[in-house]
Amino acid sequence: MHDMKFGIIGLGGWVVGGHLPALTELGIKVDYCVDIDEKRVKDFSQKTGCKGYTDYKEMLRNENPDLVLIAVPHSLHASIALDAINNDANVYVEKPMATSFSEALNLAEASRKRNKLLIVGHEYRFDQPVLIAKKLIMSGEVGKIYHMRGFYIRQRGIPTSPTFLKKDLAKGGVVFDIGSHIVDLLLFLSGFPIPRSVTAKTHNIFSEDKTKFSVYPSPTLPNFKIEVEDFGSAYLNFDDISAYIEVSWASYIKENRREMVILGNKGGIHIENATLNFIKNITDELFISSPLISQQRGSLYREVWKTVMDSLSKGTVTYPLCTVEQGAIDIAILEGIYKSASENREVKLDIPEWLIRQSQQAT
Repeated sequence: MHDMKFGIIGLGGWVVGGHLPALTELGIKVDYCVDIDEKRVKDFSQKTGCKGYTDYKEMLRNENPDLVLIAVPHSLHASIALDAINNDANVYVEKPMATSFSEALNLAEASRKRNKLLIVGHEYRFDQPVLIAKKLIMSGEVGKIYHMRGFYIRQRGIPTSPTFLKKDLAKGGVVFDIGSHIVDLLLFLSGFPIPRSVTAKTHNIFSEDKTKFSVYPSPTLPNFKIEVEDFGSAYLNFDDISAYIEVSWASYIKENRREMVILGNKGGIHIENATLNFIKNITDELFISSPLISQQRGSLYREVWKTVMDSLSKGTVTYPLCTVEQGAIDIAILEGIYKSASENREVKLDIPEWLIRQSQQAT
């Protein structure tokens, strides 16, 4: 986009350590920045030369940006994204895009009505093993998928910021934080089958021990309990596919693990951390193979922002970015996990057909 006006709302560690280096490397200029913390605004403005604000509504009103990156506490994602869209901005919002399915639907409808792009920050789709697995699945090498499972489990990964741990700011814990990634990856790899129901459990086990179970630098904060879950597991039911997910910020396990398994009637995919294995029968022998390529081309965020810029120039969300409709289905499942866990029962999911159709077309 020629002379694009770009604003960032929320200047925490994820923006400074993740997004900004990629934007700088690609030569994407940040014009405006917003945070309620004046020191953050001052530091970021000095670093980037952008114009700083402490009120995002004032920034939207005064500057009319073409694109806004939103990286604020989960509870604020949907309302700020909606304000940005209604101010005629395209939006890149960090996951989870919303904390309720009704909020997510509002965003999907608003972006369609305003003809604005809304991209959800599921950067793990850009992992080379994930993209190669997707290619294998789309080419028919795996055959008909019948089961999937996803794990994202940490030994000592409890965040220390209240934005992740206080109920009013985060709305949920590990399920919203990293469970959103695992659900998205399974949906993305399988082509967005229709989710029908969820049965789930969540636990808050280490609320008194957040620093003992954290590898993150601990900010100077008053002592408080974790008000959200640090463990979640769920059984997901699709039309012809079953799936199991497990996520934790902290647990007595041997090692950290991020893993996806896709089982089909012709082959299987096993992605563990940064390694892809493809399992297939050839002449009645079982073979396990890995691609002989560099597993990652560079920073994930570099690839993400290259694709975001491509999307803006084309006026449509470019593969493999997460569309607003796909993000909304992710939220429907996450909301179902929380509801099932709190009510201790299976929860049926009712997702509009147009949302499923749009999501499937984008894969």
